Amino acid sequence: MIHAAVLTILLNVVNVAGAPRSVVARAQDEVVRLYQEIGVDINFSDAAGAVPAMHVVVAPYESGWLQRRPHTVMGAAIRTEQGLGVAYVFYWRVVGEARQYGSSEALVLACAIAHEVAHLLLPGRDHSAWGLMRACWDRDDFGRAERGQLRFSDEEASLIRASVADSR
Repeated sequence: MIHAAVLTILLNVVNVAGAPRSVVARAQDEVVRLYQEIGVDINFSDAAGAVPAMHVVVAPYESGWLQRRPHTVMGAAIRTEQGLGVAYVFYWRVVGEARQYGSSEALVLACAIAHEVAHLLLPGRDHSAWGLMRACWDRDDFGRAERGQLRFSDEEASLIRASVADSR
């Protein structure tokens, strides 16, 4: 897919869960691939002074009301009062899902990151019936992810591109 303008998001990943660096690095590569498919470049900030568009916090577990949900959650997305987007991904939930479905931790982490970042780019949008924006993934979804086929819908891709373009 060819897109006229270069759309880029700068993300800062904070790994407070102590996830292995190799897993986080592979997950970042997959997030880049997932967003490149829809015409959006993802860059990860490690440079001092770079101002990220969003933060991704890899935390050990969810807390508060998220622990009481009937379904396991692998992440959550919020905007601060100042408008900064923060995507939380719960590493040990990611590990559990990866083990349950025989997927790699890096791939499940990448899908969770891509999903939560999309929530920040698609404010007010609910989950989808299929694809990366489904609320709960199953064995078939993880199989599609392993084959590089778990994606954003065309409509979600269009809305994400518009959101990134608006934020420039």
